[in-house]
Amino acid sequence: MPIRLVAIDLDGTLLNSNATISPANRQALAEVACRGIQVVIVTGRRYQSAQVILRQSPCPVTLISSNGAMIVSGTGETLHRDFLPREMALQILRAAREYRPYAVAIFEIPGRGQVVMQHGALPEGPFGWYQTHSPDLLLQVPELEETLSTDPIQLMFGGPPERVGPIEPFLMGRFERPGFHLTWTKYLGRNLSILDVMNHGCTKGRTLAAWASRLGIPPSDVMAIGDNFNDLEMLRFAGWAVLMANCSAGLERQGWPTTLSNEQDGVAAAIEKYILAAT
Repeated sequence: MPIRLVAIDLDGTLLNSNATISPANRQALAEVACRGIQVVIVTGRRYQSAQVILRQSPCPVTLISSNGAMIVSGTGETLHRDFLPREMALQILRAAREYRPYAVAIFEIPGRGQVVMQHGALPEGPFGWYQTHSPDLLLQVPELEETLSTDPIQLMFGGPPERVGPIEPFLMGRFERPGFHLTWTKYLGRNLSILDVMNHGCTKGRTLAAWASRLGIPPSDVMAIGDNFNDLEMLRFAGWAVLMANCSAGLERQGWPTTLSNEQDGVAAAIEKYILAAT
C-alpha cells in the first residue's frame, strides 16, 4: 500500500543541530504535500516552541506536541488535549520532593508561567536551558504545588542521567496503579536525560493512531521517522518505521531500517527512498 501519512519527530530528526529545517528537508516536505500525503510533526516540544520552528515548513502541517498531549491543525485549531490530571500531578510532586530541583510543570497558557520551576532549581537541569532560551516563559515559585490550580500539560524531570535516572523506578514503585505514563528522551552526548510524566496512556503513538484513524488511514499506510525513546510508540504503530542514524543507543535493536543522520538530511533521504521513488 502507498504511504498516505508521514509522521516526523523534530529534534534529532527533522531539525539539524542548529534547530533548523535544512533546504533538502524543506523540499522533501513540499513534495510529499504536493502529492496529497499528510505531513504530521510529532514532537516532545511544547506547542508554542514547536510552532516557532514550524514557521520554516514549506507546507501546512498537523502538529502533535508534548509527546501526544495536543493535536493542533495547520490553521492553529486545537483538536485534541490529553493533559495530566491536577490531582495526579500533585501526588507525584509530593512523592518526588527530593527531585524537586529537576522538576518542571508545563501549562497551556501564554507568557510567563507556561514553564514553572521551584526556587532552588539547579542549572544542570531544565532551569539552565529555560533561563537561557525562554526566560520570558519561566516562572519560579516557592512551592511547585501552589501553581497547580489547573491540569498541567505534563510534569518533567530533567538533568544528568545519574541524577534523574532513579526517578522512574522510584515513581513506579511508589504508585501501585500509576495514573500516568513515563517516557524518556535521552541525549547522552549532552549528559542529559528527560523524563516526561504524561497522562495515563498519553504517548506520541496513541495520539498519532487516533489522528490517522480520524483521517481513515490505516497503520500500514503510515511512515514514522524518529530518533529517541519517546518515539518508540509512534514507530511501533507505523507500518513503515525509520530510525535516524543518530538515534539513541539501543533503539537500533528494534530492527527498523536506518536513514542518514539529522545533519545529513536523513528525513529527505527516507522520503526519497520510501515515498518519492516508489510513486
